[in-house]
Amino acid sequence: MKALSCLTKYSLAAASLVMASQVSADTVFGIYAGAGSWQSEYSGDVGQTSASLNDLGVDDNNNSFYYIAVEHPIPLIPNIKLQQNDISSRQTGTLSNDFNLNNQSFPAGTAVTTDFDLSYTDAVLYYEILDNWLNLDVGVTVRKYSGELIAQSLNASDSVDVDVTLPLGYARFQFDLPLTGFSAGAEANLIRYQDNSISDYSAKISYMFDSALDLGVEVGYKTASIQIDEDDVNTDIRLKGPYAAAIFHF
Repeated sequence: MKALSCLTKYSLAAASLVMASQVSADTVFGIYAGAGSWQSEYSGDVGQTSASLNDLGVDDNNNSFYYIAVEHPIPLIPNIKLQQNDISSRQTGTLSNDFNLNNQSFPAGTAVTTDFDLSYTDAVLYYEILDNWLNLDVGVTVRKYSGELIAQSLNASDSVDVDVTLPLGYARFQFDLPLTGFSAGAEANLIRYQDNSISDYSAKISYMFDSALDLGVEVGYKTASIQIDEDDVNTDIRLKGPYAAAIFHF
């Protein structure tokens, strides 16, 4: 994973220089939080000699996420958002082609149980470029994957740890419809290098209830792609589907 380590150092250094030239636009201290469920449809393949997720029996799954963000009026210091994203699946399927994970081969026709966990934690450092009924945030996401890929049959098993930290470019846009409680927006994280790319995009509609607690609901659609081609990790996984969340602000 040497390429990932080097890229992380250089990208974070560049992002820091960009951030230092911006000014945080928030005028009051605020805390934003939310928790929700993403109904994910999986596609793609995994392994050095790859097998499709369909062959491995991977089906739709509800994945959870939750976050908290803190915004402040202090210039030059970025706002911060922490988010945990759970992406996992355990399924059994019969291979139609040979499959290889790490050092273990599984021949075609074998029933294989796969257990993959590509859950990750995001720490987003961002600045508010616009902060009124039009909102624009830009910054960098530091994403840490902490999971594993496991394949088991009656006669063999092997696994690969997924322990990677990467920087991604971050942007969020939101349009607030004044005096209604409704808003619409989009959010994106992205990095591409060599034959690797990681990205996620979401579009949403939110409604904040007119109450003292500032509670609301959010519904949207999210897509994600995890394409890693390294010595010990080979994935080309895509996820997409609707999500719903409860949101809170004070």
